[in-house]
Amino acid sequence: MAVSLRSYRPKDAERVVELSRLTLARPEFQVGNPIWTTLEELESELATWEPPAEETLLVASDGRRIVAFGGVELPAGFPHAELFGPLVAAEARGHRLGTGLLGASVERARAGGAKAVLAAVGTRNAAGRILLERHGFRTVGRPQATFRLRPEDHRPLEDPPEDVEIRVARGDDLPAALALYRECFPQGRFPDAVWRENVVTGSVYAAEVDGELVAVLNIDPSDRWIYHVGVTQTERNRGVGSYLLSRSLQGYWQEHPGQPLGLDVDASNVPAIRLYRRQGFAPWLVLQTFELEL
Repeated sequence: MAVSLRSYRPKDAERVVELSRLTLARPEFQVGNPIWTTLEELESELATWEPPAEETLLVASDGRRIVAFGGVELPAGFPHAELFGPLVAAEARGHRLGTGLLGASVERARAGGAKAVLAAVGTRNAAGRILLERHGFRTVGRPQATFRLRPEDHRPLEDPPEDVEIRVARGDDLPAALALYRECFPQGRFPDAVWRENVVTGSVYAAEVDGELVAVLNIDPSDRWIYHVGVTQTERNRGVGSYLLSRSLQGYWQEHPGQPLGLDVDASNVPAIRLYRRQGFAPWLVLQTFELEL
């Protein structure tokens, strides 16, 4: 098969979303990025990229249509790149397009100054795992379960824990929010500068007891994802995290009506999974993270 690699263009969006949907439908082909199911989701996420997607994403074309997609995101403030794909159409498999896209993606990450590339593939995607391992990627941590929630499926909590106030975090909350993040996610990769920006843009929600922050979470409107649902040790097991999540979702949907949201959780974290299921989150993917140091 004669194909050529080129940079992604906005006019490629519909075909890329089609490839993403086809991949999501088959557990043996699933990857962690992209997981777009609509054109709106793709456009929302790519709109915030710097450098832009046209500089970091790639497509392979056979002259008539796009048959494969891949590349990286270079998230601002992070030392790593995030791998997208490679996704290869069924009719184009067996021609080493995935290998070519992966190699080109790593080169774009290196050219962008990334110190590492993070990837994720479905735990049933054996071919994807083998491809990454052949290129030097190694597994990181345990498998993560991905859940998704539509606004109409949310089951909010009505009875708050005693003395808990939920609000959007303010600038003077940053030191306490960072301390909570480090306590709850000691292996976390979010730099301080990114947390600062998220607080400034109003995407961090906080639970407060007697004037002190006891729990935080972040909802990113660009990729419509919930990050870092964390509760300090002394306030766990009394519903603070559940209530923070419920009220934060309600607040978010007042500003962004109709948008589904996703989150990841350690696949072995049964209490957290129960928390999410009780509020209406539906299981979607199970992914294993990989890393390549550059």
